[in-house]
Amino acid sequence: MASTKIEQGEDKTSTNLIVNYLPQTMSDKELFSMFVTIGPIESCRVMKDYKTGYSYGFGFVNYIKEEDADHAIAQLNGHQVGNKRIKVSYARPSGDNIKETNLYVTNLPKSITEEQLEGLFNRFGTIVQKNLLRDKLTGYPRGVAFIRYNLKEEANEAIRCMDGFIPEGTVEKITVRIAEEHGKQKAAYYAGFQAGYQNRGIFYNILDNDNFGL
Repeated sequence: MASTKIEQGEDKTSTNLIVNYLPQTMSDKELFSMFVTIGPIESCRVMKDYKTGYSYGFGFVNYIKEEDADHAIAQLNGHQVGNKRIKVSYARPSGDNIKETNLYVTNLPKSITEEQLEGLFNRFGTIVQKNLLRDKLTGYPRGVAFIRYNLKEEANEAIRCMDGFIPEGTVEKITVRIAEEHGKQKAAYYAGFQAGYQNRGIFYNILDNDNFGL
């Protein structure tokens, strides 16, 4: 597939990629194995809750060469992994316009599908990640989801229009708000990941990890 274009006025980190829509079971090793076929990797990681180990469904891959990062987007963006198509793009630098973009949605119909969830929220902007939480025993939706937009104003518009909205066929209003604590944990991970590029002693480097058997 063609490379993902960087929006006008948006800087890119030329070797650092963000990979969205990863399967919940994907490990660091599997992510590395998928992307190292393109070229040498500086470091990579699937982002998880540091207490529970729950995968957030996205990760970062940092290549040594800029051209390998570009080739990875061209070849792996939209690649089918299990029942998901991953999204590969340049990781965005930090800034106010990408803060508070992660929404916590509750009181969703228990019968809702991921496609229906996206249909409710994609009219407000670009969804870079969505996660419909499911019961671990039954596999059925719990009526709770996380949705991350590309920009803060998109998330704000979704809150304005969807908080209190009653989906068709239901009587309960859904609630939509900023996922503050959830977002803070991700931000801490992201900050640590970026710092790791500058100081390998601080952050996990996949090339030095013997558990990968490479």
